[in-house]
Amino acid sequence: MKKRLAVLLAFAALVPIVGAFAGVRRGTGQFDGLVADAAQSTPPAATILRVPGTIDKYEVSTRVLWLSTSNGKVQFPLAAATRILRAGQRIEVSELAKLSGYRAAVRYSESAGHKIVESVHVFGRDQVIAR
Repeated sequence: MKKRLAVLLAFAALVPIVGAFAGVRRGTGQFDGLVADAAQSTPPAATILRVPGTIDKYEVSTRVLWLSTSNGKVQFPLAAATRILRAGQRIEVSELAKLSGYRAAVRYSESAGHKIVESVHVFGRDQVIAR
């Protein structure tokens, strides 16, 4: 009985090791993607990013905010649930069209190449935004 248990435990320890190398091309060390790791099957937690800049324009019809940043112009699609704040007070998204030239910070996450904007904080025209 002890021998069967020892063999079973040894086999159980060997299976994950063999499975880990099943997707590696022999001699190249490259993964061919045939075996999915359990950790890779769950999406990573979304990271919230913050981009400071100046409002270039807001297109009401497409709900796209254009922000001029130190790296160039970036566009952000705004959902209906996106919070828009100016001086700590909520404002309507349509007011962004009147705030061209104002400083702003956009908080968003990115999933599969799509930006999901959480909030837009609008500041004064000359106000410096801390990173």
